[in-house]
Amino acid sequence: MEFDINTTSETELKSLVQQKKLEYGVLAGRDEGTQVIKISDDIVVKWGSLTASEVATQEFAYRNFDSTICRVPKVYRYFHDALDQSFSRGYLFMEYLNGWVLDDLDLAIHTDIIPRVTSIISHLQSFSSDVPGPLEKGRPRGYIWSDDGARTVFHSTQELNTWLNKRLEIHKKTIDITSEELVFCHMDLCRRNMIMLPDRTICLVDFGFAGFYPRFFELVSLNYLNPCDAELTPPLRESSERVLKITKKEKEMMQLMHRVVAVQLRFPYAFGECVENVLSLPSNDETPPPLPVLEFHTPEEVQPAFQDESLDPPRPRPPPPPPPKVPHRSYTLPSPPPPPQLP
Repeated sequence: MEFDINTTSETELKSLVQQKKLEYGVLAGRDEGTQVIKISDDIVVKWGSLTASEVATQEFAYRNFDSTICRVPKVYRYFHDALDQSFSRGYLFMEYLNGWVLDDLDLAIHTDIIPRVTSIISHLQSFSSDVPGPLEKGRPRGYIWSDDGARTVFHSTQELNTWLNKRLEIHKKTIDITSEELVFCHMDLCRRNMIMLPDRTICLVDFGFAGFYPRFFELVSLNYLNPCDAELTPPLRESSERVLKITKKEKEMMQLMHRVVAVQLRFPYAFGECVENVLSLPSNDETPPPLPVLEFHTPEEVQPAFQDESLDPPRPRPPPPPPPKVPHRSYTLPSPPPPPQLP
């Protein structure tokens, strides 16, 4: 099927995505989450929970990064379905770059991977901004912000600094990042997000967590990669600290950031931030009814639910029947030959 990615209607493209998913399967991703599907020889689509700020951040990376150090897939088109105020299903059509996901490569054999990724981190940090977070006024997302992200948009370094110190109050600690330069950080440098191309250049994908932060944020995020990568993280962090010449003060702030992460993961809703409507969707101004007041009783005060012994308590409902089995069709994309080993 021939199609023009720029002129084909959104409805036709969404239909094409589902057709190719059934035909070839999923290239990357999870059944219940964001997925990557190959729809032609040179185009893939990433669809699911992604935002315009992620797309803008990837476009920035494609335009500005040195392609001899780090490749980034070119963005062809993006649109989204605004299902409701809290969720938008996005479709990102971008360049397909064939190579070897670093998950499939042995770091003991490909000993240039750690130095190459370290060089990428250093290169990314040559780009700076006056405003923290993703582009297009996006909410920070990722491991250090909890599952729901930061729940706010930061308009200045001072706002981010205040957000951090609210979490540190529990530990009676403070941090001051107001004098730190905000540089580009990917924030999700797990091996599945890096592809080695035939010329051994590494391609970065998935800019959903990326944004502008103090440079040590990138190193903090390495501790929370999912899945945990004990083979990659320690040597990459050590190499990056050495090459970037991370100072004693920055290392102290990194330790404070681990405290911030622990608090945010445990109490993500305890600090009163209001999620900004970055999708510009219609708002629901109706005030929900107040929650009922719950009465607390000691165990001695709790009475049996059924006082009449002649009546049997209701039987528990059986579990729902399993869903019908659907024939599964899968297709394994051909892999390129193994990358040449270093001499």
